[in-house]
Amino acid sequence: SICPWRVRQWLADITATKILNMAKITNPKDLIMLLLYAPGTSGALCDPIEGQTRLMKMIFLFKNELSRRFNLDQVIDEKAFPDFEAYDYGPYSASVYCDLEFLVNLNFAEVVLAGEPEILEEERQEFDYWSATKNEDEDLDTQYLGRQFRLTELGKKFVEKKLIQEKGVTPDQLKVLGDFKKRCCESSLRSLLRYVYTRYEDMTEKSKIKHEVLK
Repeated sequence: SICPWRVRQWLADITATKILNMAKITNPKDLIMLLLYAPGTSGALCDPIEGQTRLMKMIFLFKNELSRRFNLDQVIDEKAFPDFEAYDYGPYSASVYCDLEFLVNLNFAEVVLAGEPEILEEERQEFDYWSATKNEDEDLDTQYLGRQFRLTELGKKFVEKKLIQEKGVTPDQLKVLGDFKKRCCESSLRSLLRYVYTRYEDMTEKSKIKHEVLK
């Protein structure tokens, strides 16, 4: 289910952006859709991203390593990035789960349910942590755990009109996003977590699984 006030707030943010003639992407949901839109491992647009944990770490790395390069800060505002904190399972932002659930419920994104996903214990524990701390109106189905997420045709059209055209994301910037997405999606989740844990130790101080990841 989805709260009406969250829909109203999202639409209000879009309207306010138009009124103020702001050129930058400021909404975290739009950032998720832009990453889902970018080419990935196959080189085609809208390649899916596997798992909520992978997507969360990708956004964390994008914020810390890519957002100020290749003039991406000219189209993506700092406000578009969620706040990350050091939690039991490394850098964590509950809003990534909430925003992904929001996009699925509004049919901007969809979940690929075919086959059985390989779920790492780290991913299951992080999902359980979110489930234990979420608000009552937030609910991401457990069958989505470890699944691939991709844009729907509606989501694709939204990105192309509202983000690519109106915000001015250039082909070169989209290529940079695609290269970044490809690297993150071609790596195993364990390798991606290991990279985050070794490079950003301040985000792993509270981690209960650090020793497992770094094995």
